[in-house]
Amino acid sequence: MNKFLWKKPPIPLRISREECHVWKIDLRAVNKEKFQLDILSEDEQKRLSSFKFAKDRFRYGVTHFLKRWVLASYLKEHPEKLIFTLGKYGKPAISSQKNWPNLQFNISHSNQIILLGVTVEDPIGIDVEYHTDNICIENLREFIFSPLERSYFSKLVSQQEKKEAFFRCLTRKEAYLKAKGDGLTDFLTKISVDMNELPTDDWLETLTLNKKENLPWKLFPVDVGKSYTAAVVSTHYPKHLIGYTVNGIKNLTRTN
Repeated sequence: MNKFLWKKPPIPLRISREECHVWKIDLRAVNKEKFQLDILSEDEQKRLSSFKFAKDRFRYGVTHFLKRWVLASYLKEHPEKLIFTLGKYGKPAISSQKNWPNLQFNISHSNQIILLGVTVEDPIGIDVEYHTDNICIENLREFIFSPLERSYFSKLVSQQEKKEAFFRCLTRKEAYLKAKGDGLTDFLTKISVDMNELPTDDWLETLTLNKKENLPWKLFPVDVGKSYTAAVVSTHYPKHLIGYTVNGIKNLTRTN
């Protein structure tokens, strides 16, 4: 597989079983652009209006606009006509009422970055975390690290090394749990991931799972920029992982 690079999305949009697409949008690039909130469902608009702060309403609006517009572009459908269902533990899915490809997707956002991962058929999980200083790693590690990871972490010297390793571990585990979609957050300490900085040019089998796990989960660390860590997890081994970056809503709507 070629080295992962961000590029502008093509027109028209297409995705095959051999591909995994990761979309990135930076809220700073959107810069309060006006966009069509009427494409959101009634429930989404109610949720939007429930946020107390404008920044949270803005992020929610952009996130769900991105979700609807991108997925509708793949399916050659109007964004407002997509219907979404929620799994038992809250993972969203497209309610297919036509002869559409079985798109799987997952969304994550942190601070100014929103990520959307899309595959065909295979479950996908994606997670991005901003390296905030308002977090006490020492208090959280017992709820996140496996014994193997605690041993690795204890050998790190500098605070910067510890911070980077913590966020690598967290994003990789969160992406895996989101791909599974079973809501087992207490499972975090029962799995181990490689906490090292890994090359972003191939999928990696870095998940050490319990013996009951029989799916070939693959992990890919995604570089989204300074002060962020991100990862995507899926069961498939796509030949192509493609990153699309969108500089504003106007550019996004040109993909449909």
